[in-house]
Amino acid sequence: MIRGFFSNLLKPIIAEAIAEAGAIQAQKSEKRYYTREEACKKLKIGTTTFYRLAKKGKITILKLEGKTLVDADELDEAIETKAVFRYQH
Repeated sequence: MIRGFFSNLLKPIIAEAIAEAGAIQAQKSEKRYYTREEACKKLKIGTTTFYRLAKKGKITILKLEGKTLVDADELDEAIETKAVFRYQH
């Protein structure tokens, strides 16, 4: 009797927690991209410097249907770790 009571009480709570965790994981797995313009604005650099950084391998670009894109997570991490600087020698 007690076992059934707790089972009925906990099942919806556990199901809700699993659904919530799945939704959070789905959000995290969704890729975000910055356009070239957005990346330049975020880095406070011009287009020439942007392509120079890409050529040096400091940032990875993706060309898609005539647009230049940068993985948002990768760029944010590069900024946080200071792998990308505005002024370099």
